[in-house]
Amino acid sequence: MATPRTEKTSSKKSEKSGLNLRKIGFIIKHNHPQAAALANELAQTVLTHGLEVVFATESRPVVQELLKITQKVKGFKNRIQIIEKAKMVDQADLIIVLGGDGTYLSIARQMKLRSVPVMGINMGTLGFLTEIKQSEAFETLGQLLDGKAPVISQRALLEVTLKRKDKVVFQGPVVNDAVISKGAIARIIDMQIKVNGQYVNTVRADGIIVSTPTGSTAYALAAGGPILEPSLPALILAPICPHSLTQRPLVIPEDSEIEICLTRRPGHVVLTLDGQDVVDMKEDDVVVVKRFKKHSLQLISSPSRDYYSLLREKLNFGHRE
Repeated sequence: MATPRTEKTSSKKSEKSGLNLRKIGFIIKHNHPQAAALANELAQTVLTHGLEVVFATESRPVVQELLKITQKVKGFKNRIQIIEKAKMVDQADLIIVLGGDGTYLSIARQMKLRSVPVMGINMGTLGFLTEIKQSEAFETLGQLLDGKAPVISQRALLEVTLKRKDKVVFQGPVVNDAVISKGAIARIIDMQIKVNGQYVNTVRADGIIVSTPTGSTAYALAAGGPILEPSLPALILAPICPHSLTQRPLVIPEDSEIEICLTRRPGHVVLTLDGQDVVDMKEDDVVVVKRFKKHSLQLISSPSRDYYSLLREKLNFGHRE
């Protein structure tokens, strides 16, 4: 089986070889006609190359339209499938996401047992994970179908575990960040922080963010955290609206194990993973965060821009009036 070339930084490129494609999955932003139309056209391109396409059940209207268009083409119908989103990772060799970063995260967080390359086409506004422009979609897909290797950025994932009296209450993967935060009308919460078993400090704040380098341009940035280049082996601990000015964002090694104990909970407190999963927390609950070791997320990078150009384009990084 051929393997794609990968890059750990935006400038390093390794040996060239193509993806072994047989079945391509599509994840489409809900209630987005433009994304649905583009997915339909891309799927026809895939079918024309003799491959199979698979859609999540929520995209059934797109599949129905595709079947109407291709009904007279012999063999196409048998190569179009609909399955549950959670099962797509098991079947697809490549997944194309049409939407924003939220749509991207909805499939990326399903990759607990297997990592599949994901090509994100930005149909939203910002889109750091969905790097490919709509205008680049057909060219990028065509190159992959013709056997040209993509540049794949390997993104670290985290494993987040919520423990209550030494029992695991919840566990899930994280691409961007894990956030402990107070409810809308709750008062400041207290959290004791340990790294590799060593006491760091006790944070009094509205909450705290544990972010990967990929997530450094998301919530952590809004909380005053630094921007980390995605290949850096590091994590960010960023307090949210801390009670003391001495509480600053902290960057620690990627292989660290972080323990956050909720020592004071004067109201509603939740643990949120990538803005997707939300779990209620109780006093003395402990959140353990560490690197997900099984595999990384394989993000297909834009063929026309590097990471720094993305910062300039999407954040106006370094812009002067």
